[in-house]
Amino acid sequence: MDTTTEIIGLYPIEAKEPVHLVEIRIKNSQGLFDIYKFTQEVHGQPKTNWQVPYNEKILDEKGNNVIADGFSVTNISSLCTGNVRIIFFFHYLDISKPLTTPFGETPLPRETRIPPRLQTIKDLLHKSI
Repeated sequence: MDTTTEIIGLYPIEAKEPVHLVEIRIKNSQGLFDIYKFTQEVHGQPKTNWQVPYNEKILDEKGNNVIADGFSVTNISSLCTGNVRIIFFFHYLDISKPLTTPFGETPLPRETRIPPRLQTIKDLLHKSI
């Protein structure tokens, strides 16, 4: 089976700079993947200038609890195998363009308010942006 991605939610966050909390479901992951390959092309800029995830977390299947964060997100194979749900902050997201992932491009859904199940997680993470 091919690995695919689906953006579950795109949540704008109030901050000094434009930032979104992005929630993604990765289906049929074969194991470790590079979280920094989740990016978005910036026309006229080298890839080294493109934005990448910040403060990434792996959530449980229902998206209610953090089960891993930071460095362990993509360094523990068992956490990155099968169906995986992740969240991360992403600065300067252009909502008119797809997100590039290690598994191909994924279109962005419309922005929505952050769901209550993520509010506590967002509050914890928001202190770091």
